[in-house]
Amino acid sequence: MIEKSPMKNYFQNELPNEVMIYTFKFIKIPIDLAVSCKRWSSICKDSQAKAEWIIFQFGRAHCLFHAVRLGPTFMSVEVARAIISKGGILSRYFTQRLHIHYGSYDPKLIELKITHSLGQTDVERIRALQQITIPWASNLPIFVYIFLLEEASKLFDGDWHLKGNDMELFCRLSGSSYPINDASTILEGNIEEIKNLILHMKFTPFPPRKFDLKLYSSEGYLPKDGYENDDCLKIISRAILIHKDLVQLWKKIGYHEICEDINDFVIKGALLILFPSAQPSRWIMPDVNSVKEQLTELIDLGFQLNYSIIFDIFQFFESRLDDIGKFLIDSLTEIKQEPQDCFVRKCLAEAQNPAKLKKNSNIINFFAKYLPNTSENKDSFSLY
Repeated sequence: MIEKSPMKNYFQNELPNEVMIYTFKFIKIPIDLAVSCKRWSSICKDSQAKAEWIIFQFGRAHCLFHAVRLGPTFMSVEVARAIISKGGILSRYFTQRLHIHYGSYDPKLIELKITHSLGQTDVERIRALQQITIPWASNLPIFVYIFLLEEASKLFDGDWHLKGNDMELFCRLSGSSYPINDASTILEGNIEEIKNLILHMKFTPFPPRKFDLKLYSSEGYLPKDGYENDDCLKIISRAILIHKDLVQLWKKIGYHEICEDINDFVIKGALLILFPSAQPSRWIMPDVNSVKEQLTELIDLGFQLNYSIIFDIFQFFESRLDDIGKFLIDSLTEIKQEPQDCFVRKCLAEAQNPAKLKKNSNIINFFAKYLPNTSENKDSFSLY
Protein backbone atom coordinates (compact mmCIF):
# COMPACT_ATOMS: atom_id res chain seq x y z
CA MET A 1 0.00 0.00 0.00
CA ILE A 2 1.39 3.40 -1.02
CA GLU A 3 1.43 5.87 1.85
CA LYS A 4 0.52 9.51 1.31
CA SER A 5 3.32 11.99 1.84
CA PRO A 6 2.99 14.14 5.00
CA MET A 7 2.73 17.33 2.89
CA LYS A 8 -0.05 15.96 0.67
CA ASN A 9 -1.88 14.65 3.74
CA TYR A 10 -1.59 18.11 5.31
CA PHE A 11 -3.12 19.82 2.26
CA GLN A 12 -5.91 17.27 2.01
CA ASN A 13 -6.92 17.15 5.66
CA GLU A 14 -5.46 19.90 7.85
CA LEU A 15 -4.93 23.17 5.96
CA PRO A 16 -7.92 25.50 6.62
CA ASN A 17 -10.08 26.41 3.63
CA GLU A 18 -9.49 30.12 4.20
CA VAL A 19 -5.73 29.61 3.86
CA MET A 20 -6.15 27.52 0.72
CA ILE A 21 -8.41 30.14 -0.90
CA TYR A 22 -5.93 32.88 0.03
CA THR A 23 -3.09 30.84 -1.49
CA PHE A 24 -5.14 29.95 -4.57
CA LYS A 25 -5.53 33.53 -5.75
CA PHE A 26 -1.77 33.91 -6.23
CA ILE A 27 -1.57 31.00 -8.71
CA LYS A 28 -1.44 32.41 -12.24
CA ILE A 29 -2.62 29.21 -13.98
CA PRO A 30 -4.32 26.99 -11.38
CA ILE A 31 -5.16 24.00 -13.60
CA ASP A 32 -2.21 21.95 -12.34
CA LEU A 33 -3.24 22.66 -8.77
CA ALA A 34 -6.77 21.44 -9.52
CA VAL A 35 -5.56 17.94 -10.40
CA SER A 36 -3.12 17.62 -7.49
CA CYS A 37 -5.67 16.48 -4.89
CA LYS A 38 -9.39 16.47 -4.14
CA ARG A 39 -9.28 19.47 -1.80
CA TRP A 40 -7.52 21.67 -4.32
CA SER A 41 -9.96 20.47 -6.98
CA SER A 42 -12.82 21.51 -4.70
CA ILE A 43 -11.20 24.90 -4.02
CA CYS A 44 -10.79 25.51 -7.76
CA LYS A 45 -14.54 25.02 -8.21
CA ASP A 46 -15.53 27.15 -5.22
CA SER A 47 -17.30 30.39 -6.22
CA GLN A 48 -15.65 32.42 -3.44
CA ALA A 49 -12.20 31.16 -4.45
CA LYS A 50 -12.89 31.94 -8.11
CA ALA A 51 -13.98 35.46 -7.20
CA GLU A 52 -10.86 36.04 -5.08
CA TRP A 53 -8.67 34.71 -7.90
CA ILE A 54 -10.20 36.73 -10.76
CA ILE A 55 -10.11 40.00 -8.77
CA PHE A 56 -6.51 39.47 -7.69
CA GLN A 57 -5.31 38.46 -11.16
CA PHE A 58 -7.12 41.14 -13.22
CA GLY A 59 -8.16 43.89 -10.83
CA ARG A 60 -11.55 45.17 -9.73
CA ALA A 61 -12.23 47.04 -12.98
CA HIS A 62 -11.57 44.15 -15.40
CA CYS A 63 -12.47 41.06 -13.33
CA LEU A 64 -16.03 40.73 -14.67
CA PHE A 65 -14.81 41.11 -18.26
CA HIS A 66 -12.34 38.25 -17.81
CA ALA A 67 -14.80 36.11 -15.88
CA VAL A 68 -17.16 36.34 -18.87
CA ARG A 69 -14.24 35.72 -21.26
CA LEU A 70 -13.34 32.48 -19.46
CA GLY A 71 -16.80 31.13 -20.25
CA PRO A 72 -19.38 28.90 -18.56
CA THR A 73 -16.79 26.55 -17.02
CA PHE A 74 -15.70 29.48 -14.87
CA MET A 75 -18.63 31.90 -14.72
CA SER A 76 -21.88 31.18 -12.90
CA VAL A 77 -24.46 33.22 -11.02
CA GLU A 78 -22.73 32.33 -7.74
CA VAL A 79 -19.34 33.46 -9.07
CA ALA A 80 -20.82 36.71 -10.46
CA ARG A 81 -22.52 37.42 -7.13
CA ALA A 82 -19.28 36.72 -5.23
CA ILE A 83 -17.24 39.00 -7.53
CA ILE A 84 -19.64 41.91 -7.02
CA SER A 85 -19.84 41.35 -3.25
CA LYS A 86 -16.03 41.39 -3.03
CA GLY A 87 -15.74 44.74 -4.82
CA GLY A 88 -15.63 43.82 -8.50
CA ILE A 89 -16.84 46.83 -10.49
CA LEU A 90 -20.17 46.39 -12.27
CA SER A 91 -20.27 49.46 -14.51
CA ARG A 92 -23.12 50.67 -16.65
CA TYR A 93 -20.78 50.47 -19.65
CA PHE A 94 -20.08 46.80 -18.88
CA THR A 95 -23.79 45.92 -19.09
CA GLN A 96 -24.19 47.99 -22.28
CA ARG A 97 -21.38 46.06 -23.94
CA LEU A 98 -22.61 42.76 -22.51
CA HIS A 99 -26.05 43.39 -24.00
CA ILE A 100 -24.53 44.06 -27.43
CA HIS A 101 -22.21 41.03 -27.44
CA TYR A 102 -24.46 38.45 -25.77
CA GLY A 103 -25.66 35.53 -27.88
CA SER A 104 -24.15 33.09 -30.35
CA TYR A 105 -23.42 33.74 -34.02
CA ASP A 106 -25.05 31.79 -36.85
CA PRO A 107 -22.18 29.85 -38.52
CA LYS A 108 -24.27 29.21 -41.65
CA LEU A 109 -24.93 32.91 -42.13
CA ILE A 110 -21.23 33.69 -41.67
CA GLU A 111 -20.29 31.08 -44.26
CA LEU A 112 -22.84 32.45 -46.74
CA LYS A 113 -21.46 35.95 -46.25
CA ILE A 114 -17.99 34.69 -47.02
CA THR A 115 -19.21 32.82 -50.10
CA HIS A 116 -21.31 35.59 -51.61
CA SER A 117 -19.54 38.73 -50.42
CA LEU A 118 -18.30 40.87 -53.29
CA GLY A 119 -15.90 43.01 -51.28
CA GLN A 120 -12.52 41.57 -50.39
CA THR A 121 -12.47 43.71 -47.24
CA ASP A 122 -15.70 42.10 -46.04
CA VAL A 123 -14.38 38.61 -46.75
CA GLU A 124 -11.24 39.27 -44.73
CA ARG A 125 -13.22 40.84 -41.90
CA ILE A 126 -15.65 37.92 -41.63
CA ARG A 127 -12.88 35.33 -41.81
CA ALA A 128 -11.07 37.22 -39.06
CA LEU A 129 -14.27 36.88 -37.04
CA GLN A 130 -14.25 33.13 -37.58
CA GLN A 131 -10.71 32.91 -36.22
CA ILE A 132 -12.10 33.97 -32.83
CA THR A 133 -13.42 30.60 -31.72
CA ILE A 134 -15.85 31.98 -29.16
CA PRO A 135 -16.61 35.73 -29.34
CA TRP A 136 -16.75 37.47 -25.98
CA ALA A 137 -19.99 36.86 -24.00
CA SER A 138 -21.55 34.77 -26.79
CA ASN A 139 -21.58 31.61 -24.66
CA LEU A 140 -22.43 33.21 -21.32
CA PRO A 141 -25.17 31.19 -19.54
CA ILE A 142 -28.47 33.01 -19.79
CA PHE A 143 -29.01 32.95 -16.02
CA VAL A 144 -25.72 34.82 -15.52
CA TYR A 145 -26.68 37.33 -18.20
CA ILE A 146 -30.05 37.97 -16.53
CA PHE A 147 -28.44 38.21 -13.08
CA LEU A 148 -25.92 40.84 -14.22
CA LEU A 149 -28.64 42.93 -15.89
CA GLU A 150 -30.85 42.72 -12.80
CA GLU A 151 -27.97 43.80 -10.55
CA ALA A 152 -27.24 46.74 -12.85
CA SER A 153 -30.89 47.79 -12.94
CA LYS A 154 -30.91 47.94 -9.12
CA LEU A 155 -27.56 49.70 -8.95
CA PHE A 156 -28.29 52.43 -11.52
CA ASP A 157 -32.09 52.58 -11.20
CA GLY A 158 -33.47 55.36 -13.43
CA ASP A 159 -30.06 56.11 -14.92
CA TRP A 160 -29.61 52.63 -16.36
CA HIS A 161 -29.55 53.17 -20.13
CA LEU A 162 -29.01 49.68 -21.52
CA LYS A 163 -29.21 50.91 -25.11
CA GLY A 164 -26.73 53.70 -24.44
CA ASN A 165 -22.97 53.68 -24.92
CA ASP A 166 -20.95 55.27 -22.12
CA MET A 167 -17.77 55.14 -24.18
CA GLU A 168 -19.39 57.26 -26.89
CA LEU A 169 -20.83 59.53 -24.19
CA PHE A 170 -17.35 60.02 -22.70
CA CYS A 171 -15.91 60.75 -26.15
CA ARG A 172 -18.48 63.47 -26.77
CA LEU A 173 -18.21 64.99 -23.30
CA SER A 174 -14.42 65.15 -23.66
CA GLY A 175 -14.51 66.76 -27.12
CA SER A 176 -12.64 63.91 -28.77
CA SER A 177 -13.44 65.02 -32.34
CA TYR A 178 -12.10 68.57 -31.81
CA PRO A 179 -8.55 69.97 -31.86
CA ILE A 180 -6.98 69.76 -28.43
CA ASN A 181 -7.39 73.46 -27.58
CA ASP A 182 -11.12 73.30 -28.32
CA ALA A 183 -11.41 69.89 -26.66
CA SER A 184 -9.93 71.34 -23.47
CA THR A 185 -12.71 73.93 -23.30
CA ILE A 186 -15.40 71.32 -24.01
CA LEU A 187 -14.04 68.87 -21.43
CA GLU A 188 -13.74 71.48 -18.69
CA GLY A 189 -17.30 72.60 -19.43
CA ASN A 190 -18.54 69.01 -19.06
CA ILE A 191 -16.32 68.00 -16.14
CA GLU A 192 -19.21 67.51 -13.68
CA GLU A 193 -20.97 65.14 -16.09
CA ILE A 194 -17.70 63.26 -16.63
CA LYS A 195 -17.23 62.96 -12.86
CA ASN A 196 -20.76 61.57 -12.54
CA LEU A 197 -20.05 59.10 -15.34
CA ILE A 198 -16.96 57.80 -13.54
CA LEU A 199 -17.96 58.01 -9.87
CA HIS A 200 -21.61 56.96 -10.11
CA MET A 201 -21.94 55.05 -13.38
CA LYS A 202 -18.55 53.42 -12.65
CA PHE A 203 -17.40 54.03 -16.23
CA THR A 204 -14.14 52.26 -17.03
CA PRO A 205 -12.88 51.15 -20.45
CA PHE A 206 -12.57 47.46 -21.20
CA PRO A 207 -9.01 46.11 -20.99
CA PRO A 208 -6.59 46.60 -23.89
CA ARG A 209 -5.33 43.62 -25.85
CA LYS A 210 -1.95 42.25 -24.95
CA PHE A 211 0.64 42.59 -27.69
CA ASP A 212 0.43 38.98 -28.90
CA LEU A 213 -3.36 39.23 -29.27
CA LYS A 214 -3.06 42.39 -31.39
CA LEU A 215 -1.20 40.42 -34.05
CA TYR A 216 -4.17 38.14 -34.66
CA SER A 217 -7.23 40.27 -33.88
CA SER A 218 -9.11 42.77 -36.01
CA GLU A 219 -9.52 46.25 -34.54
CA GLY A 220 -13.04 47.14 -35.59
CA TYR A 221 -15.64 48.66 -33.31
CA LEU A 222 -16.98 46.82 -31.41
CA PRO A 223 -14.27 44.13 -31.44
CA LYS A 224 -15.75 40.64 -31.20
CA ASP A 225 -13.10 39.53 -28.73
CA GLY A 226 -14.41 42.16 -26.33
CA TYR A 227 -11.15 44.01 -25.73
CA GLU A 228 -11.22 47.79 -25.94
CA ASN A 229 -10.54 49.47 -29.25
CA ASP A 230 -7.21 51.35 -29.37
CA ASP A 231 -8.89 54.47 -30.74
CA CYS A 232 -11.10 54.63 -27.65
CA LEU A 233 -8.10 54.22 -25.36
CA LYS A 234 -6.36 57.08 -27.20
CA ILE A 235 -9.38 59.29 -26.57
CA ILE A 236 -9.25 58.49 -22.85
CA SER A 237 -5.51 59.20 -22.89
CA ARG A 238 -6.04 62.62 -24.47
CA ALA A 239 -8.72 63.44 -21.90
CA ILE A 240 -6.25 62.62 -19.12
CA LEU A 241 -3.61 64.86 -20.70
CA ILE A 242 -6.18 67.68 -20.69
CA HIS A 243 -7.45 66.99 -17.15
CA LYS A 244 -5.00 64.87 -15.18
CA ASP A 245 -7.30 64.62 -12.14
CA LEU A 246 -9.31 62.02 -14.10
CA VAL A 247 -6.67 59.47 -13.07
CA GLN A 248 -7.49 60.03 -9.40
CA LEU A 249 -11.23 59.72 -10.09
CA TRP A 250 -10.71 56.30 -11.69
CA LYS A 251 -8.43 55.18 -8.88
CA LYS A 252 -11.05 56.32 -6.38
CA ILE A 253 -13.57 53.76 -7.71
CA GLY A 254 -10.95 51.00 -7.76
CA TYR A 255 -9.64 51.23 -11.32
CA HIS A 256 -5.98 51.14 -10.31
CA GLU A 257 -4.85 49.72 -13.67
CA ILE A 258 -5.69 52.93 -15.55
CA CYS A 259 -2.04 54.03 -15.88
CA GLU A 260 -0.87 50.58 -17.00
CA ASP A 261 -3.69 50.21 -19.54
CA ILE A 262 -3.00 53.45 -21.43
CA ASN A 263 0.62 54.14 -20.48
CA ASP A 264 2.07 54.22 -24.01
CA PHE A 265 -0.75 56.34 -25.44
CA VAL A 266 -0.39 58.93 -22.66
CA ILE A 267 3.42 59.26 -22.89
CA LYS A 268 3.36 59.51 -26.69
CA GLY A 269 0.41 61.89 -26.55
CA ALA A 270 2.21 64.20 -24.13
CA LEU A 271 5.20 64.45 -26.47
CA LEU A 272 2.97 64.93 -29.50
CA ILE A 273 1.39 67.93 -27.77
CA LEU A 274 4.87 69.35 -27.15
CA PHE A 275 6.03 68.51 -30.69
CA PRO A 276 2.88 68.64 -32.88
CA SER A 277 3.15 67.10 -36.33
CA ALA A 278 1.26 70.05 -37.83
CA GLN A 279 3.07 72.87 -36.11
CA PRO A 280 1.02 76.04 -35.48
CA SER A 281 2.51 79.27 -36.86
CA ARG A 282 3.35 80.44 -33.33
CA TRP A 283 4.80 77.12 -32.13
CA ILE A 284 8.00 77.46 -30.12
CA MET A 285 10.41 74.61 -29.47
CA PRO A 286 10.03 73.60 -25.80
CA ASP A 287 13.09 73.51 -23.60
CA VAL A 288 14.40 70.52 -21.65
CA ASN A 289 12.77 71.72 -18.42
CA SER A 290 9.34 71.92 -20.10
CA VAL A 291 9.57 68.32 -21.32
CA LYS A 292 10.89 67.17 -17.96
CA GLU A 293 8.08 68.94 -16.11
CA GLN A 294 5.34 67.45 -18.33
CA LEU A 295 6.61 63.86 -18.19
CA THR A 296 7.54 63.99 -14.49
CA GLU A 297 3.98 65.04 -13.66
CA LEU A 298 2.70 61.97 -15.50
CA ILE A 299 5.27 59.72 -13.83
CA ASP A 300 4.13 61.02 -10.44
CA LEU A 301 0.57 59.97 -11.34
CA GLY A 302 1.73 56.41 -11.99
CA PHE A 303 2.71 56.32 -15.66
CA GLN A 304 6.00 54.68 -16.63
CA LEU A 305 8.83 55.94 -18.83
CA ASN A 306 10.63 52.66 -19.48
CA TYR A 307 13.02 51.95 -22.33
CA SER A 308 10.41 50.05 -24.31
CA ILE A 309 8.25 53.17 -24.61
CA ILE A 310 11.34 55.36 -25.11
CA PHE A 311 12.36 53.31 -28.15
CA ASP A 312 8.76 53.53 -29.41
CA ILE A 313 8.93 57.32 -29.02
CA PHE A 314 11.95 57.50 -31.32
CA GLN A 315 10.16 55.24 -33.81
CA PHE A 316 7.12 57.52 -33.58
CA PHE A 317 9.20 60.62 -34.36
CA GLU A 318 11.45 58.86 -36.88
CA SER A 319 10.78 61.32 -39.72
CA ARG A 320 11.67 64.25 -37.44
CA LEU A 321 14.79 62.92 -35.73
CA ASP A 322 17.05 65.31 -37.65
CA ASP A 323 15.15 68.22 -36.08
CA ILE A 324 14.27 67.01 -32.58
CA GLY A 325 16.20 63.75 -32.08
CA LYS A 326 19.11 65.24 -30.11
CA PHE A 327 16.70 67.30 -28.05
CA LEU A 328 14.70 64.16 -27.17
CA ILE A 329 17.88 62.40 -26.05
CA ASP A 330 18.86 65.38 -23.87
CA SER A 331 15.39 65.64 -22.33
CA LEU A 332 14.89 61.92 -21.67
CA THR A 333 18.39 61.37 -20.27
CA GLU A 334 17.67 64.24 -17.88
CA ILE A 335 14.49 62.51 -16.71
CA LYS A 336 16.12 59.07 -16.47
CA GLN A 337 19.20 60.64 -14.81
CA GLU A 338 21.61 58.47 -16.77
CA PRO A 339 24.73 59.21 -18.83
CA GLN A 340 24.04 59.59 -22.54
CA ASP A 341 26.02 56.52 -23.63
CA CYS A 342 24.21 54.33 -21.07
CA PHE A 343 20.85 55.73 -22.22
CA VAL A 344 21.67 55.04 -25.89
CA ARG A 345 22.85 51.49 -25.15
CA LYS A 346 19.56 50.68 -23.41
CA CYS A 347 17.59 52.13 -26.31
CA LEU A 348 19.59 50.00 -28.77
CA ALA A 349 18.94 46.93 -26.63
CA GLU A 350 15.22 47.46 -27.28
CA ALA A 351 15.89 47.04 -31.01
CA GLN A 352 16.49 43.34 -30.29
CA ASN A 353 13.28 42.96 -28.30
CA PRO A 354 11.16 40.34 -30.13
CA ALA A 355 8.01 42.11 -28.92
CA LYS A 356 8.73 45.02 -31.24
CA LEU A 357 6.89 45.01 -34.54
CA LYS A 358 9.97 45.90 -36.55
CA LYS A 359 13.60 46.90 -36.30
CA ASN A 360 14.34 50.20 -37.91
CA SER A 361 17.85 50.65 -39.27
CA ASN A 362 17.40 54.44 -39.51
CA ILE A 363 16.73 54.68 -35.77
CA ILE A 364 19.59 52.31 -34.96
CA ASN A 365 21.95 54.43 -37.08
CA PHE A 366 20.65 57.54 -35.35
CA PHE A 367 21.45 56.14 -31.90
CA ALA A 368 24.85 54.91 -33.04
CA LYS A 369 25.93 58.50 -33.66
CA TYR A 370 25.68 59.20 -29.93
CA LEU A 371 27.90 56.33 -28.80
CA PRO A 372 31.60 57.05 -28.12
CA ASN A 373 33.74 55.87 -31.04
CA THR A 374 35.43 52.91 -29.32
CA SER A 375 36.17 49.39 -30.53
CA GLU A 376 33.81 48.01 -27.88
CA ASN A 377 30.93 50.14 -29.17
CA LYS A 378 31.71 49.16 -32.77
CA ASP A 379 31.49 45.49 -31.80
CA SER A 380 28.24 46.11 -29.92
CA PHE A 381 26.74 48.06 -32.81
CA SER A 382 27.53 45.24 -35.24
CA LEU A 383 24.96 43.09 -33.39
CA TYR A 384 22.18 45.35 -34.66
